[in-house]
Amino acid sequence: MKVLCVTCLTFLGISFGHAQLSPPVLFSEMNGIHFLEDGTALPIWGYGWTTDGFITLPGPLLHYQEGDDVVLAFHNPSPESHTIHLHGLDVDQANDGVPSTSFYVASGESTTYEFVATHPGTFLYHCHVTTTLHLTMGMYGMVLVTRSDGAIFENGPVVNQDVPLLFSDLEMATNLDPVGSFPFHDMRPDVFMVNGKSGSQLEEELIWTSPEAPTALRLASAAYSRIRCSFPSELNAQLWMSDGRAVPAEAIDSLDIYPGERFTVLIQPDEGYDGGFHAEFLHMIDDQLESTQWVQVKDNSLHPSNLISLQEPSVDWYPNPASDFIQTEVERNCKVWDSWGRLMFDGLIGADRLDVSTWPDGVYTSRAAGGKVSRFVVSH
Repeated sequence: MKVLCVTCLTFLGISFGHAQLSPPVLFSEMNGIHFLEDGTALPIWGYGWTTDGFITLPGPLLHYQEGDDVVLAFHNPSPESHTIHLHGLDVDQANDGVPSTSFYVASGESTTYEFVATHPGTFLYHCHVTTTLHLTMGMYGMVLVTRSDGAIFENGPVVNQDVPLLFSDLEMATNLDPVGSFPFHDMRPDVFMVNGKSGSQLEEELIWTSPEAPTALRLASAAYSRIRCSFPSELNAQLWMSDGRAVPAEAIDSLDIYPGERFTVLIQPDEGYDGGFHAEFLHMIDDQLESTQWVQVKDNSLHPSNLISLQEPSVDWYPNPASDFIQTEVERNCKVWDSWGRLMFDGLIGADRLDVSTWPDGVYTSRAAGGKVSRFVVSH
């Protein structure tokens, strides 16, 4: 049996999770902080990698290949018992993470979950101890099983990339006072998230696509709301998988996702596409629209690194790498984008230095008015 290393998926513009040494050790804690769009620091419970030392919302992406013999190590230093329920995966009862039919992992204890990743598809994991409370506090994540040949299932379509999109929500009052939480049938979520982000935070989840091959949207819901995704016709969306199994391919313009459901939708926008799709969060009891989140989709030809012209020379930046300030030898109007494609600067640069002291570390792309693309690195 081989011990699997759980790695992250990195896409054009998307990263979800952290690469780990083998064997990976997932841990649970009840002292995390999650920052909302307005900067509010909200208490969470959740999962993380022991090598990172912190929990995240959602938990790390668990990524396996079809046929893998998986050994997932789990440590629980938190003050309460937890489990890892492998939602939708074909595992035996002992490894299913339901305490009444398997076991609890008590405070200070460790265990391993072992199974074979028999089917490619999109799945979930979450704590199955006092499930409703532990889940809304943040104890959930996605499991993705893929094939080495790039097909979404045997003899299925080959995709250019897999993009995990995990929908979830919470009610702030519960996270602020979990002991005083009320009956969950009365729950009214007021924070609505895609991959733990909402509103302007979702700019980081921009999906870059290629017209040459489809992109697989791996959609799953750990929300208490019903999710309705509305796909513009230009995305050419097709439903191919439901709950980890292939279904007859069907062109769709919308898709309802109930709590715990998972779907694989392929999109292949036309060249030059610049748009996206809406995810509506509808209350499960009265069907009231609570929130609409926007997921951006752009054709890769629009990425700043592909905006090349020969009319003017590129901008020479110095010092490069830069930590506090950067400037150019020739005064020129230019634009600067980060690696997500977000515009960071648009204006005249030259005699006045550009302050990059608060910019995150990374590679930045610039383009002078009518000129070539150039790049510089910010490293603090």
